[in-house]
Amino acid sequence: MPFVIDIDAARRDYPQFAFIKALTPSEQKAAFHVRDNDGNDLCLKIISPDCDTDRIKREIDALVSISHPNLARLVEYTYSSRPSGQRHYIVEEFVDGHDLSAKLQTEQPWQLQDVAQFFAKLCDGLSELRKLELVHRDLKPSNIRVRADWTPVIIDFGLVRHLKLPDITQTIDGARFGTPAYFAPEQCRGTKHDIEHRTDLFALGILMYQSLTGAHPFLKPQMTVKDLYDGICDSQDHLNAPIWVGLPSRWRLIGEKLLKKDRTDRPYDATQVAAVLRKLGGIA
Repeated sequence: MPFVIDIDAARRDYPQFAFIKALTPSEQKAAFHVRDNDGNDLCLKIISPDCDTDRIKREIDALVSISHPNLARLVEYTYSSRPSGQRHYIVEEFVDGHDLSAKLQTEQPWQLQDVAQFFAKLCDGLSELRKLELVHRDLKPSNIRVRADWTPVIIDFGLVRHLKLPDITQTIDGARFGTPAYFAPEQCRGTKHDIEHRTDLFALGILMYQSLTGAHPFLKPQMTVKDLYDGICDSQDHLNAPIWVGLPSRWRLIGEKLLKKDRTDRPYDATQVAAVLRKLGGIA
């Protein structure tokens, strides 16, 4: 269940901000578009008291290291006492625009040039994460904001995995954090040691397939989670869809590489994918 705080209660607890509107909450955080005394638009995330503090620390450590136009930027992290109790909260830059889900919900394929331009920039953000040895682990439409100029910005690092640090959890379920519709096979199988930057590339492949065809490659109506996992791990039916078969061969090749079941068969990193997409789109 999402962690929800009434906006009037948030106003009372955080009078230093002018509240513009509530944003979509997650299980861990209530979120609001706010404005500070200098007129800066910001995203205030109030963290659930039930949230794992070790995981919050991992998220903050990741955000502190990030400085890239395609990744959300941290402004402030504070732990404080409020009338409603003690609260952790995060302030990030507010990315004006809309979620990628708004564009994908139309179920209409994009123009190839738009796919190349958008996903090359998204790859730039993923390339930066790889340099920092971070895995986002929950790349999905609602975690990608789209600015008015169609620049994508990856947000919400609550499930980030630090490849340089020991895992917080050691169980199979600990590998299944995230959103099943955008899982890679290694997440479905619970093989946590296999989760790395190419896990994010599989999610990228799902998103790109949606943009190219207007449909999800694996998720079907009334499908159970087990059926979804089986499709992600074993099915190749998505490669036989007429709209996919009708795409230029070079587009199908990069899409199929991103959706390889074995992560070692996927492109080595997002930098390679960005270069291919810019070539396909004729982007300098």
